[in-house]
Amino acid sequence: MKKLSLALVALLAFSFVGCQGWLNIDDPDPDPEPEPDPDPEVEAVITLEETSATLHYGETYQIVAECESPITYTSENEYNATVSEDGLVTANFVGSTTITLESESDTQTFEVTVEPISDLYPEPEIEIGETKESILEKFGTPGAEVEGAIGYQGYSDNAPMLMVMFDEEDLVVSYGVIIGIDLEEDLNTFLSERYMFAQEEEGVRIYMNALSVEDATLFVGSEAFDEEYLMAFYMGNTSEPEPEEKSADIKAILKALGK
Repeated sequence: MKKLSLALVALLAFSFVGCQGWLNIDDPDPDPEPEPDPDPEVEAVITLEETSATLHYGETYQIVAECESPITYTSENEYNATVSEDGLVTANFVGSTTITLESESDTQTFEVTVEPISDLYPEPEIEIGETKESILEKFGTPGAEVEGAIGYQGYSDNAPMLMVMFDEEDLVVSYGVIIGIDLEEDLNTFLSERYMFAQEEEGVRIYMNALSVEDATLFVGSEAFDEEYLMAFYMGNTSEPEPEEKSADIKAILKALGK
């Protein structure tokens, strides 16, 4: 009986140990840890090495920007500067524009200023359609006046004469400056930095203040009208007097100014 009891105890002890292992009673961490959630999506922030550039006509500048997602580039005013899909800026005409950089979740801006190399003369601050009274307030009493036109002497060193032409209601239809014939190349450079070349016909070069004729509000031309002088003239797209009339007015003003 004693032997049987010892055998029974041994059997029970073995069974208890086996059950303990099966129940994993001593395991401090019976359940596996849940897998961590994937990292939240990283925000596609755009970082810029520089935020502005100053260029001259025809120059280029590479915008250096980094982002976790693709960047698109857009120019607010392509007349002043364009930008490629890779961020290469090309300077067009004098002025300024904003380049916008956009990613999936961020927007940044890059400022572009296009400055001139040539400062041949200060462009007259005159608007097509402005009144004659306003012109007289700005520039004072003219040195010469004929019907439909007035002239000022001593406008600037390189453009010594300013002329303004009016319609029957004394509203500005065109204006221009007189320049020495020896400055023709300088004048072409000056205008090319500021305006889009449109055409040349019979010695008259025409520029415009837009990338297309449809969008232009101002046309600027240059022409020689005798052996001594060039004229840079500014006109609205429908307000220019007949060439013969303009030429007669210019010659009358020059004669009145003693030229």
